[in-house]
Amino acid sequence: MIKKILTTVFLVIILLHLQVIHAEEYKYIEIFDPKQDKVVKTVQTNKEINAMIVGWINGIDRVYAKIDPIKNDGYAIRFPLDPTIQVQNKWLNTTVREVYLIIPENDPPFFMVFETEDRLICFPFDSQISTLSNVLDFKLK
Repeated sequence: MIKKILTTVFLVIILLHLQVIHAEEYKYIEIFDPKQDKVVKTVQTNKEINAMIVGWINGIDRVYAKIDPIKNDGYAIRFPLDPTIQVQNKWLNTTVREVYLIIPENDPPFFMVFETEDRLICFPFDSQISTLSNVLDFKLK
């Protein structure tokens, strides 16, 4: 009888004093190859990459002029932002959670931002692909 009471008290104390542990969720950059139809590399995002993406967004000065931004060659890279950023300029007025960089084989690269769930805006990519290649440790062109 005493054993049952002590076990019950012990279990109640343990259940009342549980600590919730919050694990940090890591965000990963995904490099997608449309020819292979799969993600060919994932890279954990970091402050350097985040700062680079914020620089792209802050440097927006025009929109991408092509009608059809969907490409079947090259690479598509998804960059999640952590933390998200609020952008208010001539071209964007939204919270940016992720940016997609499209690097076609025969056209200039550009990046895409979803302003809302259904509105996509494309912008020319004016930075160096070689710098990005080095940061991601992946040959992009």
